[in-house]
Amino acid sequence: MKKGVCGFLGALLALQGAAASSLDWQLPVTTLRFETATGAAEDPDEEALLPSSLRNTVSLRIREEADPAVFGLTIRGSWKDYFLQSGDYSYVEVEQDGSLRLAAPVKLGYTLGAKNMSYPQLDSLGLSKDSLALKAGLSGALTIVKGLTLETGVSGRWELAVNSARSLQAWVVSASLSSRLGEWVFGARYRGEFRLPLGSDSGVTSSTYHTGAVSLEWDPNR
Repeated sequence: MKKGVCGFLGALLALQGAAASSLDWQLPVTTLRFETATGAAEDPDEEALLPSSLRNTVSLRIREEADPAVFGLTIRGSWKDYFLQSGDYSYVEVEQDGSLRLAAPVKLGYTLGAKNMSYPQLDSLGLSKDSLALKAGLSGALTIVKGLTLETGVSGRWELAVNSARSLQAWVVSASLSSRLGEWVFGARYRGEFRLPLGSDSGVTSSTYHTGAVSLEWDPNR
């Protein structure tokens, strides 16, 4: 599974290199970030909070731009340890994204990625919980008139688990509309996720998740 991630990363780097050879790139913007988060649980006997988990995440983001194209590469690693219970896990993730402005009102984008999840402990049946997730997505933005923009997207995620009963596929569709009226910006957004079994041995139950949101923002600076 780790070899698969390395191969996928190599393919993304090759894709980035091929694009760089045909466009006039600006100097890349590189961001290195480290985050740490801790959790605490209440001890009823001591009437105090005790440290219960620690999570460390490091990420590297490289963004290159050459009008009308923008490309990005993100590599992220995260490790979470639970002190008072089982469930420790870690993951390594790589994601490559890009966008291309075809004309003033039209913009297209894509995302490719892989995420390797590792669990040191086995599940209740003594089977591995490790998995490799591959994802790909397309998005588009259309400026209908000045101040009115429609964005849509569709993406897929395929989780290939060592224990095939955990394998699943997920499809996500999204749409958003934003409109500016003077100093006010109105937004409406929808996101639907559809989870399905992956393979004949998968024991995942089909499910759907739908979310919607509306927003109103006052922005006097634009």
